[in-house]
Amino acid sequence: MADQVSGIITDFMTALSNCSLYTSAHESVGEHSARAVRSMAPFFEEADDLSFTILGDSLLVNDQRYKGRSAHITTFMKRLRRNGVEKIIFGRDLSHKELAAFIASMASTSTEPKSMPNITIGMMEVRFSDSEGGNISDIIDEDIEKLREIDEELTKFGRLNMVGLEDVVASFITTMKEEANVLKVVSPVKSFSNFTFTHTTNVTVLAIFQAESLGMKGDVLHEIGLAGLLHDVGKMFVPKEVLDKPGKLTDEEWVLMRNHTVFGAKYLAGFDDVPKLGVIAAYEHHMKYNGTGYPDTIRRDRRQHIISQIIAVADFYEALRAERPYRKGLETKVIVGFMEEGIGTDFNPLLIKNFLRTLKEVKAF
Repeated sequence: MADQVSGIITDFMTALSNCSLYTSAHESVGEHSARAVRSMAPFFEEADDLSFTILGDSLLVNDQRYKGRSAHITTFMKRLRRNGVEKIIFGRDLSHKELAAFIASMASTSTEPKSMPNITIGMMEVRFSDSEGGNISDIIDEDIEKLREIDEELTKFGRLNMVGLEDVVASFITTMKEEANVLKVVSPVKSFSNFTFTHTTNVTVLAIFQAESLGMKGDVLHEIGLAGLLHDVGKMFVPKEVLDKPGKLTDEEWVLMRNHTVFGAKYLAGFDDVPKLGVIAAYEHHMKYNGTGYPDTIRRDRRQHIISQIIAVADFYEALRAERPYRKGLETKVIVGFMEEGIGTDFNPLLIKNFLRTLKEVKAF
């Protein structure tokens, strides 16, 4: 029944896409929902329900690994993961109207999808304890370790595990829903050998924090998270002795360091499943609001993308906050002073105003 599975998912994703582009009342949403329900009929002749489960990078249909692959199936898995859904079970009494209503909840940026009479969903587990502070640090440590494993896979085999990165972003977003104080989510550097992964994690968390406070949700929020995780990927092409050098860089070393933005953008552009925002942020995160910084794009009249501006704010704050082998981390009130000095030149005034407001709300300074 591989063709039926492919048809169900294709109609489901087409209805979801049209619902996002137009409204749930658009006629194509109902048409494709009805087609999906009709395609489920053969499964209900053999069982009372039909289940789809996301397990790592595999899709299980009725607990059996589905081997088919298409753009719609990949997008279906990604969309479920981004909505925090690990499993959907459709009951035999499912109607096209009920499916259309569920699809509308999946398309919504203001509500989370919920189970319905003939649709049961399994959400990703939120791993917190009841003790004060919970196990947030343990969760973040697990995510940092996942990033280390993804980096090793990338370095050894040239494979970029986007499924793993999607899971890390979903974990961050879930964690931040449970803990409003972003500074409790930001992780301290426990080992300088882990600095790169901890820095990447914290920049991503701070970027998501800003984006959510600006009202960004859904796919955009996830893509910002992915852009945060990938912003420094170009540093894998810079010699380790240059990256870890505590003293002043030579002119040649500085050229190498500055070029990590170009290296990263070119590298990411070679992957079909990397969002364009990831490529843009890798290229632009060291540009400045007034067009200076690097790469030098003033002569081409290129202005920094808003997502790159968000990541630049997060990157600057985290770089000064974090402890390094050769210096202590700065206090937030000191970093705030530097950020205020850069308003209108280094940073977008709106973003700095919003970032400082949200830090004050969590009593960071």
